[in-house]
Amino acid sequence: MRSARVVFCVVCVAIIAAGVIPATARATDGTIRIGTYDNRAIAIAYARSGYLPHTEKVGEYDRAEAAGDTARMQEISDEMEALQRQLHRQGFSRAPVDDLLEHVAFRLPEVAESTGVDAIVWICDFAGEGVEVVDVTMDIVALYEPTEETLEICRQVFDHDPVSLDELDHDH
Repeated sequence: MRSARVVFCVVCVAIIAAGVIPATARATDGTIRIGTYDNRAIAIAYARSGYLPHTEKVGEYDRAEAAGDTARMQEISDEMEALQRQLHRQGFSRAPVDDLLEHVAFRLPEVAESTGVDAIVWICDFAGEGVEVVDVTMDIVALYEPTEETLEICRQVFDHDPVSLDELDHDH
């Protein structure tokens, strides 16, 4: 897993260096700027946004209950438990949030433009000479239109180390 991230980072840097990304997006001194984000803050912003399908699923569950469709009720319950488990892993540990980013992916170029980064990746395990790593977490969080309370919770993520997946699985 870790080697896949390194390869991904290297490929991103190679693409940028090869000129696939326009030179105007690069720093004027030739530095390649890579934006990174903390998946935990993204998960929190998503979970507290209108993108979370909770209301829709509650409605589906209520309709199934009114119709006496216990099989559908169980199916919805199982879906919501799986979503909760996944969000827990994404919000407290190191788990990819690409499924959550799908909702705002079309706006990531805006984040890249406003922060002056050439690429946005989850984690950059290595940055060589001429590469600057820039945290764009809160810029991505803003795409979910968070409340002030949500912003504060997202900021607090940086004060804590991620919980290991093993520890999360053991606790639940």
